[in-house]
Amino acid sequence: MERKIAIVSGAATGIGRASAVRLAEDGFALVLADWNEAEGKTTLGLCKDVHKDVDFVLTDMGKEAEVEKLMKFTMDKYGKIDFFFNNQGVLHMPRDFDELTEEDMDYVLHSNFKACFFGMKHALKVMKKQGYGHILNTGSSSGIRPETGFGVYSATKHGVVGMSKVAAMEYARYDVRVNCLCPGGFITPMTMEVGQYMQEHQYQQPKPSVALLGPAKMGDTSEIVGMVSLMASENSSYMTGAVISVDGGNTL
Repeated sequence: MERKIAIVSGAATGIGRASAVRLAEDGFALVLADWNEAEGKTTLGLCKDVHKDVDFVLTDMGKEAEVEKLMKFTMDKYGKIDFFFNNQGVLHMPRDFDELTEEDMDYVLHSNFKACFFGMKHALKVMKKQGYGHILNTGSSSGIRPETGFGVYSATKHGVVGMSKVAAMEYARYDVRVNCLCPGGFITPMTMEVGQYMQEHQYQQPKPSVALLGPAKMGDTSEIVGMVSLMASENSSYMTGAVISVDGGNTL
């Protein structure tokens, strides 16, 4: 059977790293992308422990020229893209809306909105031409239910949900599927940094998140990679335009 090809962006740490390793275990040849070269190469090594068909391409998905190079690298090497986990994203530190800065806006828009848009745009070009493919965008529970203290982040993740639905409608006629995975609070280096900031600054959310599985419960990345694996497989073949919550019931 011909090996399937997947791209994972935001692959250096957290959900991206864990998902990349799981996809390697599932037998995918992988092209990993991230702007953090050191951590990206660590993920590369973890995946190569599974099999050798893995590459890392230093890429900031918020820069269109770099996304084009990533897609060209993948197509030059493999000639197709079966699955694209469009996962680059960042958080800003929690602040009330009137205290958010232009730097907060630029930082989060770059990695959460522009990166998702450019990734979709250039993967869709390839998939439209080849007549099939699947894009899984990383949204957030904050893209379903607003998260106090994270105004710009929440807005960008609402945008990711919206872009996913539009693309699903437009590209279904090419047999290209687009879905959106919306994690709740997962333990990653990024969320730990934000949690530490909240403690140090005694930031209290007016309406805190409460997962039904426990107010102190945060997910481990092992609890979401199975969903990424499912979505990368043919078992998700009748899904497009779906917004998939993996959040302990936080958005109910």
